[in-house]
Amino acid sequence: MKAKDIMNCFFDECLLSDSIDTVRKQMLEKQSDYILVVDKHGKYKGMVYSHSILRLNNASHSCADVYEETPPITEDVHLKAVQMMHKSVIPVVNKDDFPVGVIGLEEIFGLWQSEQKENNYQKKMPSNKSAKYTIDDIVGNTPAIMGLKERIISAAKVKSTVLIMGETGVGKELVAQAIANLSARRFKPFVRINCAAIPESLLESELFGYEAGAYTGAQKGGNLGKFEIADGGTILLDEIGDMQLIMQAKILRVLQEREIEKIGGRFPIPVDVRIIAATHADLERMMNEHTFREDLYYRLNVIPIHIPPLREHVEDLEDLFLNFMDKCALEMEIPTPKVEPGVFEMLSHYHWPGNIRELKNLVEMLAASSNGRITKGMLSAYFTDKMDLSDSNENYLKLSAFESERELILKHLKIHDNNKNKVADVLGISRSTLYNKLKRYHIR
Repeated sequence: MKAKDIMNCFFDECLLSDSIDTVRKQMLEKQSDYILVVDKHGKYKGMVYSHSILRLNNASHSCADVYEETPPITEDVHLKAVQMMHKSVIPVVNKDDFPVGVIGLEEIFGLWQSEQKENNYQKKMPSNKSAKYTIDDIVGNTPAIMGLKERIISAAKVKSTVLIMGETGVGKELVAQAIANLSARRFKPFVRINCAAIPESLLESELFGYEAGAYTGAQKGGNLGKFEIADGGTILLDEIGDMQLIMQAKILRVLQEREIEKIGGRFPIPVDVRIIAATHADLERMMNEHTFREDLYYRLNVIPIHIPPLREHVEDLEDLFLNFMDKCALEMEIPTPKVEPGVFEMLSHYHWPGNIRELKNLVEMLAASSNGRITKGMLSAYFTDKMDLSDSNENYLKLSAFESERELILKHLKIHDNNKNKVADVLGISRSTLYNKLKRYHIR
C-alpha cells in the first residue's frame, strides 16, 4: 500500500509571506492545528503548527519566521518507508513538489500495524469493491458541469447523506462514485443496489441480510446484507423513489439509529455507512401523493445534487462524443474513426431523451458500423426513427437530415459514376440500404 492509497486529499495551505495573524484566523476557522506552507509558485516548503504561533503576539511576523521544514513524502512511497516517522501529520507531495495530501494521526496509527495487518486489510477491502469512477470521468467544461463538479467536491468533504436527482441516463451512479472516490471513505467498499430491480419480497434480505434459519430456503450460516458489506464505506440506493413504504421506514431507521436488523436476528447491528440515494422520480410530488415518506425525504435531502440533462449542456456534446469514441475504438481494437464536418452540428439539434446513456449507445453503434469515419448519412436513419413529426423543431431537423443525406448520395453517385457498390462502401452502408434510400429520395 502506498501513501496515495491512504492520504487525505483535503487540507489547508498558506503562503510563506502570509502574516501570522492571517494564518491564526485560518486555523481557527478550519479548527486545525496545522497548515501547509507553499511558496508563490505553489510548491511545498514546510508546515506551521498551532503551538508555534499561539505564543506570538507580534502581527509583523510571517509564516517564514515560524514554519518548520517538515520533510514530505511522495505519493508513491510505500507505507513501510514512513512507519518510523512520528509527526502527527505527514505532508504528501507529487514529483513536482506540489502538495497533494496529508496523512493524519488516524492513518499513522494504521501505518504502525504489522505487515500481516496490512495484507488482511487489502484482502478485506478488495479494489473491485471500491468506487471505480472519479470526478475526472465526468466530461464537460460548461458552467452546468463545472457547477456539478463543485457540488461533488463539497459533498465529498462531509459525511452527510446525499440525494442525487436527474433524468434517466444522466449519470447518477457516476456522480455517486465520484463523491465516494473523493471522500475519506474512498478505499472502503462502494456498494450499489437498484431498488427498482429487486422484488419487494427480496429487497429487505438484500439490504439487511438474514440469520441462519430465518426462513425456508435460507442459506446455511445466514447471509450478509448490502449495508454490512458496505460497512465503513458508501452505499448507493439507486432509484429509491421506487422503494415501497414499508422499506422506506426501515431505511429511515438506519439513517436515524445507524444500525440494521437482519431478518431473523435478535439484536441490532451497528453500521458505519454513508448513504447516497439517487432517483429520477419527483420525490416532492410523491410526498404529496403519500407514496414517499416525508420524513425520509428530508433525511435524504441533506445535500441535494441535481444533474442537468444533456440538452441543457449540449455544448459538451462534442467532448463527450469523442471521449466515448476513443474508448469504443480501444475496446474494439480499431483505429479511432474520423468525424465528418457537420456531424456535431447535427447531433446538437437532437433533444436526447436518453441523455448521456443514449449518446454513449449511439457512439458504440457508430463505431461498430464505421469504415474509418463517421458521416452525417450514418446518423440520419437513427434520427428518423427517433423523431416525432408532431414537434416542429424535430420535424425541421428530420427534413434537414433527409436533405443532407439526399445531397450526399447524389454527390457520391456523381463522383463514382453511379457505381452503387462503391457509393454504399464509402457511405458505410449496405447495397440494399442504399437502394432503399434511393427509392425514398426518388433518386433515379
